[in-house]
Amino acid sequence: RGLALARDYAQRRIAFGAPLARQPLHVDTLAGIEAEFQGALQLAFFVVELLGRSEAGRASGEQAGLLRLLVPIAKLITGKQAVAVLSEVIEAFGGAGYVEDTGLPLLLRDAQVLPIWEGTTNVLSLDLLGALPAAGGIEILQREARLLLQGVREASLLRISALVERTLEAAAAWFEQARHAGDAELEAGARRFALTLGRTFELALLARHAQWSSDNQRGSCALAAARRFSATPINLITVIDRNDSTALLAD
Repeated sequence: RGLALARDYAQRRIAFGAPLARQPLHVDTLAGIEAEFQGALQLAFFVVELLGRSEAGRASGEQAGLLRLLVPIAKLITGKQAVAVLSEVIEAFGGAGYVEDTGLPLLLRDAQVLPIWEGTTNVLSLDLLGALPAAGGIEILQREARLLLQGVREASLLRISALVERTLEAAAAWFEQARHAGDAELEAGARRFALTLGRTFELALLARHAQWSSDNQRGSCALAAARRFSATPINLITVIDRNDSTALLAD
């Protein structure tokens, strides 16, 4: 809803002598949040398919494990994306985005409830950690990503496929290292780990959809979304000294 309103407004609002829809910076901004929406959409409906199989008693053991991992991942990543996208959307309207009688601030407030009510993000991250061993570990996500990307042939999508593989390998390596370092280390990095898995899986799904769209002459939008999403930070895992975290909160 927010994206539809922002795109329509961009056709009407004149700034610097032209509609916002013809201003390169505004186009770049809207395109970035559109790519986030496309990634969230792909992940949400992939999980919906798995859920349908599970409820119909048609899910394999591996699909059941995949569903167990992707439910908290999907909730936390799409909740965060919704807040970020709607924040940009209301900013795209300038002052009108802040005025209550436009109805625009309501969009952001409604989005903000998602990472709270569906989570919180930290709770979902810890839930993911707890689910990993019984569900089959991060390897189950790696296998599914390989299946999603096995039909990719377009050159830029092959590069995206390699990025997905590298990122999942890095996430798996971090998980093993943190697990051996102790629960405190593992839990401290759980949010960055979970968000990385979410963004990586969204990117894999975007690449699969882009190849399908190309094969079926459905236009270049899906390919553009995959490329644009791949240009954003995907691997959010980084080494952070927990002593610094403690010091920042010591007052």
